[in-house]
Formats: sequence, structure tokens, C-alpha cells
Amino acid sequence: MSHDQDAAAAAALGRRAMTALVGAIVFAFVVAFALLTWIADDQDVTAERRSIALESHAWQGRRDLLATTLEDYAAWGAAYANLHVRVDIDWAYTQANLGDTVFNRLGFTHVFVVGPAGETRYALVDGALSSSTVEDTFGPSVADLIARARQAAGDNATAPTPGLLTVGGHPAIVSAAAISTGADWTVTPVPGPASVMLFAERMTPARLKALGSRYFVDNLRVARDAADAAAAPSVRLALENGSPITLRWDPERPGRRLVDMVLPLVFCAGAAMAFLLALFVHDSRRATGLIRASERRLQAAYRDVERKAMHDATTGLPNRLMLDRHMEERLQDPAARPALLFLDLDRFKPVNDAHGHAAGDEVLQQVAERLRRSLPEGDLVARVGGDEFVVVAAGLDQEGVERLCRRLIATVAAPIRHAFGEVRVGLSIGVAMPEPDCDAGELMRHADLALYRAKEAGRGTYRFFASEMNEKILGRRKLEAELWQGLERREFTLDFQPRYDTRSMRVRRAEALLRWRHPTRGLVSPSEFIPLAEETGLIVPIGEWVMRAACAAAARWPEIGVSVNVSAVQMRDDQLAAVVADALLSSGLEPSRLEIEITESVLIEDADRARAVMLELKALGVRLAMDDFGTGYSSLGYLRSFPFDAIKIDRRFVADLGPRGEARAIVQAILGLGRALGLTVTAEGVETPEQLMLLRVDSCDEVQGFYLARPLSEPDLLGLLTGGQAPELRSASGGARG
Repeated sequence: MSHDQDAAAAAALGRRAMTALVGAIVFAFVVAFALLTWIADDQDVTAERRSIALESHAWQGRRDLLATTLEDYAAWGAAYANLHVRVDIDWAYTQANLGDTVFNRLGFTHVFVVGPAGETRYALVDGALSSSTVEDTFGPSVADLIARARQAAGDNATAPTPGLLTVGGHPAIVSAAAISTGADWTVTPVPGPASVMLFAERMTPARLKALGSRYFVDNLRVARDAADAAAAPSVRLALENGSPITLRWDPERPGRRLVDMVLPLVFCAGAAMAFLLALFVHDSRRATGLIRASERRLQAAYRDVERKAMHDATTGLPNRLMLDRHMEERLQDPAARPALLFLDLDRFKPVNDAHGHAAGDEVLQQVAERLRRSLPEGDLVARVGGDEFVVVAAGLDQEGVERLCRRLIATVAAPIRHAFGEVRVGLSIGVAMPEPDCDAGELMRHADLALYRAKEAGRGTYRFFASEMNEKILGRRKLEAELWQGLERREFTLDFQPRYDTRSMRVRRAEALLRWRHPTRGLVSPSEFIPLAEETGLIVPIGEWVMRAACAAAARWPEIGVSVNVSAVQMRDDQLAAVVADALLSSGLEPSRLEIEITESVLIEDADRARAVMLELKALGVRLAMDDFGTGYSSLGYLRSFPFDAIKIDRRFVADLGPRGEARAIVQAILGLGRALGLTVTAEGVETPEQLMLLRVDSCDEVQGFYLARPLSEPDLLGLLTGGQAPELRSASGGARG
């Protein structure tokens, strides 16, 4: 075959290959478009279903809150005496027993009390006394709801009866219940039909929109017209005094957004692919030249990689590799042995948490530039960690190093302006001065120890390495070894602090508290050994012992539960759920009697990991509680995102608790939040009778503190359980409303 024939065959083969390639690309784009459309439709359908579930949950939540609150008021002996037996407006409104609090705090717009003969005895509208009757407000059909409420209750009982009416053209969630004496045996029931208490919430457009927003349902509203009512998604509600209404909202359309975002990219990619194919054909004739150019670029890239290997990608500063080489060179010259400064940024983590890693990188870049400008020619500053830097300064005595440290601290402390606003960070410095026969590794270790002391001193300062720092490290190592020995020799014990039910004032559960009884040191404070145990990982075996010992002890008690704290280090352990399961199995303790307390810091470190571990624990049947609730900026978000059963109000709020003031408002808000989310609420740190009384009045579920009982050994706890109530309260139990 001639050269021309070879060329023709090659050309034909090339054309066939190009045709097949173009066909494959077109087919791939068609398949991708079809797949994109299907995914988008599926996402929209899923989002619509989710929005219907959220709307139903939001609506039902308001109905449940209305019914639950009504039941508390209607089954109240004082209300029976002052609104059924007689009508005392001063008791109800002026003394705020059934006054504007219902509107101001709970949002209920209407309160009525209807007498046995159907007369309106008491009326509140938007928190103010009103002369309107219940029939004037809701129409004659409300009589049927009142009759059903009396029928549902029975003799001297309370059973909320829900309904849906209209008020002033707006739908209103209504609940009616017969007024009874409840559990108050001090009030004597009178014969005859019961009075009925009625709560209602008028759902104006603004209230509907706000209700939807709390559950991520956008623009919740009553359908504007027939066309709006026929659209999806929607929920149809039957009214007792009018035609049915339709609730509508604007669902998210993630699929539509996906198509709008991706489709232009697909078309652009197709156009780019066509252009690249044409370019490929054209440039194939220049293959030899491109190969040579590629070789030159490869050589340049190699040099660039070599440079990048010695520098930090974010700040452009030398990295640890270049620092090590620089230190080796400097230490070889006895006349130029340098001082080494280990720098760590203060308050840098909150910048990352608040503004994201992009803001953190920009702050690091500005700090790096400030450090570089603050050093004389020939000195080196390197980035060796996330927010850690090392400065190698030659030719300075101690006084000169101190001046340099003060200059660096002042330079970094100046405000940093960036795209996200203005932030301030600080600088802590550990200094190691050159010593004979001290290599680079030893110098770095000395500077690191000095930095640790600077951090201990309050940050924003500097410390020079001193030999006694080594002694402190040795002391920590000795304590670490003794921790291991203490675990092996069973020097650890558990005390238990009782937690009381506020209604019965009987012990509901006890919190396990770790104690270390050292043979020579005596009783070692947890604040001394727990941080070291967490830092060294010893908290994992110690925590396993605590879990097993607490479960074994609780299995020997009457039917009360035990609460065990779990640290962030334990939450990172893959075996935590297995340890808990084995402790329950070996002790025979029912899982529902074990409560595990988790602090918010555990969730902040790795939310995804924490959620996975918590789901494993929930699968075992144990309870989960958020400890120190209210101290973190995102506690509420964690309650909605994580499977908690209970929350513990931080002792700082309880310490400031009084009849009035911010602390009580915060506590009441947390209690309301707990009730709305179906969580048990515990107040810890109760140390006065007034605090206990206020918490019981506000219907806190559980209380714990020194006023009730100090931490007890297991035998002492068993002795307390034979009585069951707090010693200070046995003579006064039942005197406050729970």
C-alpha cells in the first residue's frame, strides 16, 4: 500500500473515530439532560411533601400547646373557686391568675369563661377585659363546642375539646374544657353543670406567617382566592362556624433551582466541548511543538513545586521544612546562635467559627504580613500550624528579645479589617534563648513549654523558658502515671447527687460524680485530674469504668435513674456505644433508667460525628440530656438538630433566680421551650428555698442542688431513698403547685 493510501486510510479512520466520538458526546449530553430533569422533579416532589409535614406539625403544635395550657388552667382548684363557684374578676385579671399573661407570653388572643347557663362570665380579648360574649365573638356554633367540652369531661373532670372557628374573618384555633377542681382536694365541688373555660388564638396573616417561619414554611396564609386554594401544596381545614378554609404556602423548589443553575452550565459545557474538538483537530498538526512546550512547562512546574514545598500555601511564609533547614544552618555557627520565638494567636478560633475559613485565611495572611514587616532583614518567620508561627531572631540579648516580643504583640493586636468586617486577635509568645549543646528540636520544645506558660498567664503576653518548666512537665507526667495506677488499684469511687421531681419532691434519678481518693494526696479535685485525663486520652478507660460502676449501682436501687457525664474525648471514641451497651447488659439496668449528659462543646467540635454517636446511643434506649443549657450561642439550634430528651438549666441562671428580673425570665423561657419540644427540664445548683419555690411555681420538672442534697456515697443514697423526699421538704411537701 502506497504512502497516499496509508494517509487516506488514516484519514478515514480518523473521520470514523471523530464521528463516533461526537455521537458519544451527544448521547451523553442527552442522557445527562434527562437525568437532570428527573432529579429536579424528584427533589421538588420531596420538598413539597416535607413542607406539608412541617405545616401539619406547626399547626398541630399550636393546637396541642393551646389544649395543654387550657388543661392546666381549667383543672385548677383556685380557678374553680373563683370562676365557677363565684366570679372574682380581681382574682382573675388584676392578680394576673388568668390575665394578660395568657396573651403576652403565650399569644392566646381570647379567653372566655362560660357559666352553667351559657352566660359569659369572664372575657379577655388581646389581653384586655372585654364585654363581648362568647356568642358575639364566635357565633352560635360555639355552643356546640361548649356542650361537647362538658360532655367529654364527665363529673368534676377536665378534658380539652379542640375546634376551629372564625373571628373577624380570620381562622381561630379554639379549645374548650370544663372547669374542675383538678387534684386540689381543698376545694369542694358544687353540684350542677360545670362552667367551661375557652382559649382561642386568632390566626391573623401575620401570625400565620410567623408560625410558618418557625417551621421553615414560607408565606403560610389562608388561600387568597379559588385559584390559590386549588394550587399545591395546601391543607384544607373544616370550620365549625363557616365554610372550610384552605391554608397555602410557597414551597421550596430545589429541583427548579437546580435546573436553572445547571442547565446553562450544561449548554456551556457542550459548546466548550465542541470548541475543544475543533481545536483538537487543528492543534494535532502542532503536536511536536506542544510536546516541547510541555517539557519546558514541566520544568517550570517542578521548580514551582519545589518552592511551594518550602512555603505555606495560605500565607506565603516559610513552612516547617524550611524552618528546620534554616535552624540547622544557624546552629552550626556558634557566634550566630539565634533565639527562637513560638507564637500562637489568641481568639482566632472564634473568627473561624463566626465568619468561616475564608475570613480565617485572610486574617492569617494579614498577621503574616505584619510579622514579616516587624522583623529585621535576615530573621525568619515561619508558619508551623493552624494559627502557630515561629520567629528565628539572631543577634539579640534577652532585653532585645523582650522589645521584639512587645512589638510583635502590639502589631498583631491592632484591628484587622477584612471583607467580613473588623476583628481583633491577640498573640502569646514562648521564648527559648540559645544554649550550648541545645539542638533545634530541644530549642523548639523549650519555646513550646514557655508558650504554654504564656497561655496560662492570661494570653497576650510572653514568657521565657526556665528550667522549672521542665519540673512542671515532670509533675504532669507523674500525675498521669498515678492516674493509670489509680485506675488499676481501684482508687476511684462514685458519689451520687439526687435529683428531685418538683411535684412529688421524691428522688427521680441521681447524677454520678467521679472521686479520686489518692493514697498520699488524699481526695484529688476533679478539676486537677479530669483535664489531664482528657488531654492524654485516659478519660476513655476512666469513663468506661464510671459508666459500668454507675449502671451497676443504679441496678441495685429502687426504680430511679442514673445520670452520667460524657466528655468530648469519649464522644470521639468509636467504642462509646458498645461500652454503654455492655455496661447495661452486664448490670441488667433498664436502658431507660440511664441518662447521658452531653455539653454543647461536644457538638461544636464535630457536629456530624456527635449526631452519629448520639443516634447509636438512642438506639440502645438511653436518655440524652444537654448539660449547661443556655451558655452557648447555638444551644437552641442543637436542640432541634440532635435527639435530646432533656435539658439542664445552667447553674448560673439558677444562682441569680428571684421573683423578678432577667434570670427568672430566662428560666421561664427555657421551661417554655422544653415544654414546646417535649423535653424534661432540670435546674441544677438549687441552693435556697426561694429558688426551689420559684422553680416549682414555674413548673420545672426536676431540681438538683446543695439545698436538697449534697453528693452522697451509695450507702447514704440508699438510706435517703428509704425516705424518698428531700429532708428539708418532707414536712412541707404538697405546699406548692408543681
